[in-house]
Amino acid sequence: MIKKQFLILIFMLLLINSCDTNDLELTNGNAISTSTFPATKAELESAMNGTYSPLQSQGLYGRYLTYMLDYMAGDEAYVGPTRGTPDLRDFLEYTFTANNNDIYLYWKNAYNGISRCNFILDKSDKINALSNAEVPQIDKDNFIGQAKFLRAFYYFLLVERFGDIPLYTTTNVEPSGLPKSPKTDVYALIISDLQDASTKLKSKSTAEAGRATKGAADALLGKVYLYQQDYANAKTAFDNVINSGEYTLTTDYYDNFSNVNENNTESVFEVQFAYSGGGAWAYADWGGQDNGDSETSFKSIEYGGLGGFHNNDPSHSLVNEYETGDPRKDANFYFTGDTWSGGVVGAINPAAAPAYWRKYQKSFNQGTDGGGLSDINHRVIRYADVLLMAAEVENQLGNIPVAISLMNQVRTRATMPMYGSVAMNTTYPVTTQAEVFTAIMHERRVELAGEQVRFTDLLRWGMASTIPGFQVGKHELFPIPQTEFDTNANLSIADQNPGY
Repeated sequence: MIKKQFLILIFMLLLINSCDTNDLELTNGNAISTSTFPATKAELESAMNGTYSPLQSQGLYGRYLTYMLDYMAGDEAYVGPTRGTPDLRDFLEYTFTANNNDIYLYWKNAYNGISRCNFILDKSDKINALSNAEVPQIDKDNFIGQAKFLRAFYYFLLVERFGDIPLYTTTNVEPSGLPKSPKTDVYALIISDLQDASTKLKSKSTAEAGRATKGAADALLGKVYLYQQDYANAKTAFDNVINSGEYTLTTDYYDNFSNVNENNTESVFEVQFAYSGGGAWAYADWGGQDNGDSETSFKSIEYGGLGGFHNNDPSHSLVNEYETGDPRKDANFYFTGDTWSGGVVGAINPAAAPAYWRKYQKSFNQGTDGGGLSDINHRVIRYADVLLMAAEVENQLGNIPVAISLMNQVRTRATMPMYGSVAMNTTYPVTTQAEVFTAIMHERRVELAGEQVRFTDLLRWGMASTIPGFQVGKHELFPIPQTEFDTNANLSIADQNPGY
C-alpha cells in the first residue's frame, strides 16, 4: 500500500545535486521542504532524479524484473532444482505465489516510482509559477514531461503483469489505500500521460543523456497501442519516432549491451547504472528500494557463465533459432573456444546449456562476470525494437512491403540476406500477412534475445501456452502480493488475480 506519509518521507531524503548523467544514481542526503517545494531549480532537479531511482532497484532493472521475464519466456536452459535460488526457480517452474518476495519488490518499487512522479505532478502549478529566470519554461515543461513519462512507464510495468490495480494519481490519498481500478482506466492514464509527455519532453539531441525524451514517449505510446491492438494509433506513434531523424541503428550491434557507447543513437530509453566505488555487494539494500551508493546491475554476475552464477544460460531452442552466419549469435553468446577478456572459454557441457551469455556481460572487456556487479546500462527501448514493432503494425494494417522494408533495416545492420530475396524465400517467405508475421516472430527473437520482450510477445500473440509450466487462465498475470492485502484496507482476498 502506498501511504502518503511514506511518499513524503522519500522526498525528504533526496540529494540536492548538480544535474548530470550520474545524478540519476541518488540515495540519501539533504532534506527538501514539501511546503515550499520547489523553491529552487536544484530542488526540482533533485526530486526529478528521484523518480528514476526505482528503475535501478532490485525489484526492477537492478535484478528481478530481468530474470522474471526471461525465465518465464522459456529461453533459459534450466537443468534442475540446484539451479538458482528458490525464489528465482519459482519463475522457471511457474510455481510463484502471492508470497514471492521478488514479485512484492517489483510491485513495491514500481509504486514507489509512481509516488515520486505524483509528488512532482502535484506541484505542477508551483513549478510553472517559478520565474523563467530561475527555470525557463522549456525546462519546466521538460520536468513535468519526465514525471508523466515515468509514471506511465511504471504503470505500464504494473498493468501488464497484474491487470486491475490501485490507481494513484496524487500523493493526497488516504493512508488506508485504494481499491483496484479496471486495467482500462490504467491504460487510459498511461496513454494520456504519454501523449502529454510527448508535447513537453525535449528531443534526444537536446536532452541530457539518460533522461526521458519525446522519442521515448512516442515509442512507449506506440508499444502500448500495439499491445492493445490499436494498430492505427500505434502506427502514428512509431512514425513519429522513425520520421524524427533522431535515431539510427548503431554500426556495431554489441554497442547496445556494453558500457561502451552508452546512450547512443539507437538508444530510445535506457536505465543508467554506474559503479562508483565500494565492494561487489555495495548495492545491498535487501528491502529493494534503491541499490545503494553504487547503483549497479546484478545481471552480469547472475547471468554470467564465466565466473558468474549460471542462473540464466540460453536454451538450445533460443540458440538454434539463429540462421547460419548471423553475427548476432556470436554477439549474444559465448561458445566453447571463444576468446574473452580473461582468455579462452572452456568446454561448455551441452547437457546443461549450449552457450553462455555474452550480451550485457562484464566479461567482454572487464574481467569475469563474477568479479562484482555491473555498471552496464540497461537498454529498455532500442530503435531496432521500434522498427520491428512498426513492422508488426504495418503488417497488421496490410502494408506488407512497408513491413518488409522495416525488418530489412534491422537485417542490414546484421549483414544478413534481406526478406523477400531468393536466399530467404526458402526459409522465411514474405508474400502473405501470415508469412510476414512468422518472419517478425523470428526476427524479434534473434534480435532481442535476453531483453525481456519474449514473454510478453508470446502472451499477446496467444502463444504462451507453448511455454513449459504456463497455465492458461492463471499465468497471464502475477498474483497481487500478499503484503498489499495485509496493508490495504480497500482490498480483499476476492480481489486476488485468478488462480492464486
